[in-house]
Amino acid sequence: WRSWGMVGLGTAALGLVSAGIYYLGYRKGHSMSADSGTTVKGKSYEIVDALTNYLTQHNVDDSVLSKLRSFSVKHQLGRMTSPVEVGKLLTILCQAIGARKVIDIGVFTGCSAYAMALGLPNGGKVVACDINMEYIQLGQPYWIEGGVSDKIDLRIQPATKTLQDLLDNGEDSSYDMIFIDADKESYPKYFELGLKLLRKGGMFVVDNALWSGRVADVKVDDDDTKGIRNINRLMRDEESVDFLLINVADGVGIAIKK
Repeated sequence: WRSWGMVGLGTAALGLVSAGIYYLGYRKGHSMSADSGTTVKGKSYEIVDALTNYLTQHNVDDSVLSKLRSFSVKHQLGRMTSPVEVGKLLTILCQAIGARKVIDIGVFTGCSAYAMALGLPNGGKVVACDINMEYIQLGQPYWIEGGVSDKIDLRIQPATKTLQDLLDNGEDSSYDMIFIDADKESYPKYFELGLKLLRKGGMFVVDNALWSGRVADVKVDDDDTKGIRNINRLMRDEESVDFLLINVADGVGIAIKK
């Protein structure tokens, strides 16, 4: 889901409209995965089987973040919640590269921002980009309870504007990680701007990179699917990054800046 490039509507109304469109696309994409002839792992909270249960038992989550995730998946737009396997990946990657400054593009109730904050040292910062404060307010009490609220710097405006603001502020080549889980059509633009903000050795992590298998279905040609195909192609072909596309949850793309 989550940060948007549209203008002209009030923030709350825009967020509701965009979230609804995204959710419908998500459901449609999920239902089409069988037609694409592909098998996408899917998010762990949507799967009930012995192996997934084993995995979730071993992916031990922060207790407060676990409560936030359980609360979020019950929301009518709950499928926009990052699953535990993606959240743990974000935390561990932040720790592995010694991240101090990261960007979360698309917040919803804040599971991904929380997970990234867990991987940062004291004084670290998550620039959290979204246009819908309504959903964020649902998660903020959990940020406070979990002790990560001071690390999260909310920017309630289109993510493209926030990224450009950071560049205009002289913060190019200073960020350690950018997580993209927002409106799919804008993924390539987020990559273009974000690449300027990442330091060498910094990384992009892109969620929904397989889009329930729709990226591999030649019959599917909607704007969201094309946006994901485009960023996968851009990351694969960009000479300044090394790129890995993996079948985890709804697909995760990881690009490290050389």
